[in-house]
Parts: sequence; C-alpha cells; structure tokens
Amino acid sequence: MSNPQDQENQSLGKANVPAGGFASIERAFLRLTFWQTLLSLAGVFTGGVALYAALSESEAVRQQTAATVWPYVQVTIRDFVQDDKAEFSLEVTNAGVGPARMREMQLLIDGEVYRNWRAVLAAFLDAEVAESVRYGRSDVTGRVLSPGDSLVSFRTNDRATVEGMQGAIYAGRVSLSYCYCSIFDDCWLAVISAIGGPEPVPVEQCPIYGADRFDN
Repeated sequence: MSNPQDQENQSLGKANVPAGGFASIERAFLRLTFWQTLLSLAGVFTGGVALYAALSESEAVRQQTAATVWPYVQVTIRDFVQDDKAEFSLEVTNAGVGPARMREMQLLIDGEVYRNWRAVLAAFLDAEVAESVRYGRSDVTGRVLSPGDSLVSFRTNDRATVEGMQGAIYAGRVSLSYCYCSIFDDCWLAVISAIGGPEPVPVEQCPIYGADRFDN
C-alpha cells in the first residue's frame, strides 16, 4: 500500500513540471547549441580571413622589398679591328638597383666546355702562339656587383685573337651562361650568344657546373 506522504510528494512533483516542460528545455538547448556552433564557425571564418590578409600583406611587402634590391646583370661585348689596331673586351655590368652575387658561369665553343681564357685562346690560335698572347682578365664568379658596377672579364689587343673571337662569336659558335642572385637569394639565369639571348629568367637556385665551371 502506498504511503500517503509519498503520494503527496509525487503529486507535488508533477504539479511543479508544466506540461511539455522537458520538450521545451530540449528545444531551448538545441537552439543554444545551434547559435554556439554558428558563432564558432563565424570565429573560424574571421580568423581565416585575417590570416589570409596577413599572409597576403606579408608577401606584398616582401615583393616590394625585393623590387628595391633587384639586380640585373648584363654582358657587353666591345670589339673593333681598324688598320693596325684591334681590341676585344667582355664587360659584366649590374644595371639593376640591388647587389648581384655572381654564382656560376659556363662558356661553350661548338658545344664543348672551356674552363679558362687560356684554353679559349688555344681554340682560335696555334697553342704555342696562344701561350704568348697578352690579355687582361678579372674574376667574375664569386664577386658581388653593386648597382652600377662593371668589371672587364676579358680584354686583349692581339689582332689575331680579336679576329678569331669575332669570327667564332658572330658565327654563333660561342655560348655563355651565367647565374646571379639577390641578397634575398632570388636567382636568375642568362644564356647569351652572338645575337644576344632571352632576358635572364628566374630560377629556384643557380646550377652547379662543378668541373665545367668557367674559371674566368
């Protein structure tokens, strides 16, 4: 038999919970969970947009900074033969607005690698004659050229040498490759021949010619 007091308590408990009360609480909880989820997603989206904006701004600043230190290395050939005078020179100039670090250079004649100027002379002259030719030279590989700096990689007044080099270069037998980098390690590779060549192209890193490097 039920205790009268227990019956009274059960009656009071039922009286305190309105009809449909549990369903209302559940709906309220679901609404709260929905808005919390929506706010969380909005926060993630806002954070993603902010991160993207920060990265874009950082890249734009880097590109702007890189443009202020952009090197541009040109190679110029100067040559003439007139009466009893002759001259041939190969000049390297940084025409950009930032320092250029000269990394690698390679010189080919008829597709064959030549490693120094003495070997180049021997390609145009008798080996014994080539040994007696007087010329001036400057190291290029490993140098840092400031904006506006120039250096003469090779120069000679020997007529036979000048004529030999003119003939080979303007016949398209000679190809010169060189690679240089900015202070941010942005690098460019250029390949030139008698009729010039394309603009230096960006590369991830300079090629390593090793034993085939031109030793100026």
